[in-house]
Amino acid sequence: MNNKSLLLVLIICGLILSALISRNGKLLSLALPFLVYLIIGVVQTPGGINLIAKRLIDNSGVVAGDFIETRLVIENRGDALINLCLKDSLASTLKIVEGSARQRLSLSAGKTTELKYLLKAARGVYSWKMVRACASDPFGLFDLECDIPAPGEVFVRPATLQIKSTTLKPRFTLQQTAGLISARSAGSGTDFWGIREYRAGDPMRRLNWRLAARHPHKLFTNEYEREEISDFGFILDTRKLTNADAMEEALFENSIRAVASLSENILNHGNRVSLLVFGEFISYVFPGYGKGQLSLLQRKLACAKLGENLPFNYLEYFPTRLFPSRSMIIIFSAVDSRDLEAYARLLAFGYEVLLISPDPIGFVSRMLPLTEINKLASRAARVERVLLLKQLLKLGVNVIDWDVNQPLETILHKTARHWVRKENVRVRL
Repeated sequence: MNNKSLLLVLIICGLILSALISRNGKLLSLALPFLVYLIIGVVQTPGGINLIAKRLIDNSGVVAGDFIETRLVIENRGDALINLCLKDSLASTLKIVEGSARQRLSLSAGKTTELKYLLKAARGVYSWKMVRACASDPFGLFDLECDIPAPGEVFVRPATLQIKSTTLKPRFTLQQTAGLISARSAGSGTDFWGIREYRAGDPMRRLNWRLAARHPHKLFTNEYEREEISDFGFILDTRKLTNADAMEEALFENSIRAVASLSENILNHGNRVSLLVFGEFISYVFPGYGKGQLSLLQRKLACAKLGENLPFNYLEYFPTRLFPSRSMIIIFSAVDSRDLEAYARLLAFGYEVLLISPDPIGFVSRMLPLTEINKLASRAARVERVLLLKQLLKLGVNVIDWDVNQPLETILHKTARHWVRKENVRVRL
């Protein structure tokens, strides 16, 4: 019984009671139409709901910002439903751009209907379990509600940046595993490394005939730089350091897109990649190769959210299974002075550390009015940030102060030449 039927019952009872008290038959006759109306509603109320629902989602390669077509095919395997309302539940981050997630219709026995709408979603993993069905009489007096199982899931990958190639060349490689990273030693490769005297078993195509012509009775072999694969580990910092929610969300989304792009590029070159998402909750992906590993990484990145502010020292020990020895660890994080000890510990463990820090100062200063106070505040914040970056450089961390309005690929190519252990971050005042 809903509010409409309850109001109707109260009206009938009120008229009957008034007729009995006043002994007025006319009041009693006024209650008869309402009573007939109520009786028809009771008789026409469906005895039960027997619906079967099937959800069809076009989730092939969905990226954040793309459109998702959702279809619900519902079949009535019971009695005819004269007044049926179907309502699908949606997450708050899903927006309907076409169609509707609610439909009212009549459905005969054995017939099917389709609920169809178009969604636009942010990154994440969205799942549906059921659809709400409400059947009632023609007047809508009595409702019969139930949940129809209609499971479904869509995985919205984070959008990626335009990164065709990277210049990330770790100092250490996985020996005896061919790849595309220079191993700084002689072996099978394409780049010329040096010349040595001929040894039995050397292939004839590598003989240096010009040098042999100048030195009779001697043969020389060309050597090439060996190319192998490496271990890469990503650490995504999901901590909130300020109360500027909109600014941090924008920088955080850029970090996620960058991790997704770099990890895909590195995996496409045959390297091994792992991921640690650090914040209010900690999640990780152990090292792996190929498309399966890329799918796991993207799923973790899709679910990442900003959370509580914790120091990196909360991770007292980095498991070697997650970050094998001599890995190159790429950290996407805002700079926090409490994390210096954690960076020093990573370097002491033998890792090669690269910090890519989205620049909040430049991001915010472009939004503020160009007043003298804002200029001085931005300059003071810039000095504080650069001093902290210089401390990291002195520890031996390679640092990129990333202006998110500039392509990351261009910045990586420019700064790769200067990745030596010296202070190479200039103060922009």
